[in-house]
Amino acid sequence: MSQTFTSVLTAAGGLLAGLTVAGLWALRLWTLLARARTRARTLHRVVANAHTLVETLRVERDRYHRQATIDDMTGLPNRRAAIQRLTHAAATCREVGVIVVDLVGFKLVNDRLGHRAGNTLLAQVAERLRRLTRTDVFAARLSGDEFTLIVHGGGDTTAAVADRAWSEVSQVPFVLDGRRIDIVASVGYTSTGQAGHDPEALLHLADIAMYWAKSHGGVVHGYADHMGDIPSGGRPRDWPTPHGR
Repeated sequence: MSQTFTSVLTAAGGLLAGLTVAGLWALRLWTLLARARTRARTLHRVVANAHTLVETLRVERDRYHRQATIDDMTGLPNRRAAIQRLTHAAATCREVGVIVVDLVGFKLVNDRLGHRAGNTLLAQVAERLRRLTRTDVFAARLSGDEFTLIVHGGGDTTAAVADRAWSEVSQVPFVLDGRRIDIVASVGYTSTGQAGHDPEALLHLADIAMYWAKSHGGVVHGYADHMGDIPSGGRPRDWPTPHGR
């Protein structure tokens, strides 16, 4: 065998060996890339599942919060939310006012037209009071036919909002099952100028003023010392314990 032929064979063998090694490395690289793609897809699914779980938890949290703080019948914030708002406002605002609104003759509507009509009336009252809400006025349903407005402002501002609340409820008839029904509101109010920054005292004095207004046929009136400490025909409103009640 000639030296040239031997050299060619040697070169060819080296080339084949090199190609084999390169092929093995290419196969190895392809395998690593395939695994990386698989892991990337797995990671993407994990991230997507985690995102879905977080979104589900957020929706559930919002739903439970709404159930805990929104009145189902009227769509207004409920008593729990009102007390939370009042407590926060009393602690952070220089002046705060509280208004309590009660409906004169609501029991007659329930007795004569039925509870369905009564519920419709409450929803319509809530909608009218909702018109008064803005960044410094918060409307809520306390219980039964009682509503409240929490005002970030002093006595004059609170009195103006109380007058508007009375007008919204009392001056335009309601329509229930095709019948026009006149309802008069009893509106009582107070502010930190009288009650200080104690949220319980604010709601209590506004409640007393509301009972006084109700005993005078459905008017609007601010709290005054002559009204005393106990609502006429009623009792002081219960204040929740720290655990809620």
